[in-house]
Amino acid sequence: MGIGRFPERIVVIGAGMAGLVCTLELMKQGYNVRLLEANSQPGGRIYTMRDQFADGLFCEIGAAFIGAHHFLTLSYAQQAGVQLINLPVPNRSLSYIDGRLIIDSPAEPALWPVSLTAEERILGYAGMLEKYLKPGLKAAGNPFLPGWPTQQAAQLDSMTMEEYLKGQGASSGAIKLLEIGYMQMLGDGIRKVSALQRLLDLKMASSERNTQTIVGGMDQLPKKLALTIGSNISYGCAVTHIEHSNKGVVIQFTNSGKVFTICCDRVIVAIPSTVLRTIHFSPPLSKEKNDVIQNQLSTSVTRTVIQSRTRFWNSLSSFTTVNTDLKIGWLLDATFTQTTSRRGLICSYSSGESARVISRAGNFNSAVSEIKQVLPELSYNYEGGTVFSWDHNPYSRGAYAWYKPKQMLRMLPTLSAEQGRIYFAGDNTSLFPGWVEGAISSALRAVNQIIANASI
Repeated sequence: MGIGRFPERIVVIGAGMAGLVCTLELMKQGYNVRLLEANSQPGGRIYTMRDQFADGLFCEIGAAFIGAHHFLTLSYAQQAGVQLINLPVPNRSLSYIDGRLIIDSPAEPALWPVSLTAEERILGYAGMLEKYLKPGLKAAGNPFLPGWPTQQAAQLDSMTMEEYLKGQGASSGAIKLLEIGYMQMLGDGIRKVSALQRLLDLKMASSERNTQTIVGGMDQLPKKLALTIGSNISYGCAVTHIEHSNKGVVIQFTNSGKVFTICCDRVIVAIPSTVLRTIHFSPPLSKEKNDVIQNQLSTSVTRTVIQSRTRFWNSLSSFTTVNTDLKIGWLLDATFTQTTSRRGLICSYSSGESARVISRAGNFNSAVSEIKQVLPELSYNYEGGTVFSWDHNPYSRGAYAWYKPKQMLRMLPTLSAEQGRIYFAGDNTSLFPGWVEGAISSALRAVNQIIANASI
């Protein structure tokens, strides 16, 4: 193994899904691994909020869903022995636009309050999605096949999502309609984000089959993996310095105000670029590596969660989510899998500039009044709530990575490359930021890089 000492000692920084999977897989390979986590619990941006609500209710503040084709995530869920449950398929879709709630269903297509072309009116919402997105989803290609990125993929990476939609012939009314809700959730919206990233993410999110979530909360997954790792994890350890040479790595971290150092053969840094910027490397990382770490953008996400005395919204749809054109963004019933209480939680998922506005001190009540605007019955059912901003969380400093045109294909190879004895994992180094699948795939890549180097 090169250094004449076996097993090699490896330190993994960050006990989000990427760091947990790196640690587990390296332990299986017989390495001596230590996992350092700054928080007091594992999971990173899988965060199930439990202590704020009555009746044992909980709400996902980070990762909430697992797609039918997220094979890595499903495989680790199986290994961890967590139970999955299908999301109900809504029988109609709800949107709140220009001050009114609009219901759209196959039986009764909505009359959208935006100016659409005659063809778009006939197509309806689902038809417009199909017409305008299908060519792009095809052109984005399959990143797992050799020869990717294709010329078509590179072309998509050089334009914004809005430019792509205009190129497909979408009217400005159709674009307004399509960007409300999920489309808006990457970075600062479709006017800024790379069309390639936006389309790859749509592929990641959508599938013909059911999307699932974990019974009892998404945090069951990282917690069970952490139990398997056991005493190799140290919590409350915030890394400040990494000193590296061709002989080994020295890591400095603080724990309850005291400074400690640990020596190892290799290190995997499994934390977001936004936090990586706060760690001092000596000697500095290469200019190319440092540039992408300094410049990788992170989506602002703010969640506002409201506790309601009853689930009055159950009459609206089989699974209630509302796309809105307000600052609160996307509303969903956060308690659809939780059946032991009459109470419920409504969660708003706000991103970009809106998320930054809501997260400013004192703006909680304005978010609540927007939610009441959409769901007036909340006025009689409101029991309190809370707001959570990923931007303000010191160990994430934002939610998931996003790219402007021409950044994604240029930055990714550099983000995922090792440098000497330092390796990099995390969903921000993968093609699928914001997904557990992206975090796990990045971990397996980093582990493979170590195994390849160790056998030299």
